[in-house]
Amino acid sequence: MCFIFKTAMKKRSLVQVITLAGSAFMAIALFVYVLGLHPNILVGKQSQQLKIPYGTSFKALKNTLQQHDYVSNATSFSLWARFMRYDRQIIPGVYQLAPNMSNWEIIQILKKGTQQPVKVVLYSVRTKEELATQITQNLEISANDFKKLLDDSAFVSRYGFNLDNVMTMFVPNTYEVYWTVTPERLFARMHKEHQRFWNTSRRKKAESLKMSSIEIAILASIVQKETNKLDEAPLIAGVYISRLRKKIALQSCPTLLYALGDPSARRVLQKHKNFDSLYNTYKYRGLPPGPICLPSIAMIDAALNSTPSDYLYFSAKEDFSGYHYFSRSLKEHLRYAKRYQKALNKARIYR
Repeated sequence: MCFIFKTAMKKRSLVQVITLAGSAFMAIALFVYVLGLHPNILVGKQSQQLKIPYGTSFKALKNTLQQHDYVSNATSFSLWARFMRYDRQIIPGVYQLAPNMSNWEIIQILKKGTQQPVKVVLYSVRTKEELATQITQNLEISANDFKKLLDDSAFVSRYGFNLDNVMTMFVPNTYEVYWTVTPERLFARMHKEHQRFWNTSRRKKAESLKMSSIEIAILASIVQKETNKLDEAPLIAGVYISRLRKKIALQSCPTLLYALGDPSARRVLQKHKNFDSLYNTYKYRGLPPGPICLPSIAMIDAALNSTPSDYLYFSAKEDFSGYHYFSRSLKEHLRYAKRYQKALNKARIYR
């Protein structure tokens, strides 16, 4: 009888243990589901980007998620984050939050630092200040930090450029980088894109013109300021190349206006032509020391595929169409130039 009793007690204890274990398992499973696997991010909303700057604390991050309604339950996010030990190290960056993500999913992304790249869009700018502002627009680094690199002669010389021509390294396009990229890494990335752009085909074309990639970019910047007509650009580039070969001053109005700091002016007066600057191509022969803008890819290719001719001059047409008359002689050129000046006077354009 005693043996039977003891056996029954053991069975009851085993059942209790199994029951308790099952209850504990269910509790843990519920904990994992509610805190970790249940949808909690942007429930019923659209995808969003989360920016986490350098130095962000876990408390600040949690406040951001609450203030922007990125989380449905901030407490569950906080508990799971601490359970996963994410609160100990916050990795800065831009992260993509998708609708109905669980705490486990988002914290895995944040903990691994799996950033979403951001777009850097480069287009035509005139100065280093404008370039620095444009390239850092969607990044955490400041324009001033990047401008310091552009003004650091020792730094840019490592990449084969100087302070005058460093802007020719940047090719207008749309790029993807991480928001937390450093100025130095961004510069290195742009140099890599420059090398990729100047492939074997483009380098051979530049060599056939007996020009470097830097010189082609400077020439393209001048052509871009002379015309926005891509069908005419190769011919204008050809005129300038002919003048360079004949050692005739380029006499480009856009380079002089760049030197004067007045790019919007429509007229160049005789008094301006005496302004002392290496960008004054009326006064100094050859190309200026650097570009007068960031030339587009189309204009660089127009310079590389310039149209050979015996033209040495061109003048804007008096109909303001943006097209030009091309001349072989100075006499013919002055006749066309007079037409344009007359049209400017009639339109009351005096500068």
